[in-house]
Amino acid sequence: MSEISNTARTNSAKEAVIKREAFEMRKLNDQVDTDIKTVQGRNVKEVEKIKKDYEIQMQNVKSESEVKLSKVRNSWNKKIDEENKRYEKLLSDLRATQADKFSATQINNEQQIAEQELKHQEYLEKARLKFEEEKAKLT
Repeated sequence: MSEISNTARTNSAKEAVIKREAFEMRKLNDQVDTDIKTVQGRNVKEVEKIKKDYEIQMQNVKSESEVKLSKVRNSWNKKIDEENKRYEKLLSDLRATQADKFSATQINNEQQIAEQELKHQEYLEKARLKFEEEKAKLT
């Protein structure tokens, strides 16, 4: 009977060891699960923080880019306005110069026409005088 009680004690000790090991395994599994959840929670928070920082950084970069683009547009608009003004001034100067040249040419042509008419009148007068002389010789 001592063997039976030894076996019973051994079985009972084995069951106690198995129960203790099962308890320790459950305890370790619970601890690992807790650690995993804690790490996952930290990782999720870290990822959210990184996303938020990235979005803020992108907004800052976008804002800076828009400001730079606005400055560039303004400077080019100023240059375009300056060039348009310069073009209008050149155009008005060219028109004035052209008008001056045209009026000078017109005056010159009128003077040449007047001189030509005067020469024609002198020629006609000389021809009339010659005609009168020839007529007086014949009569």
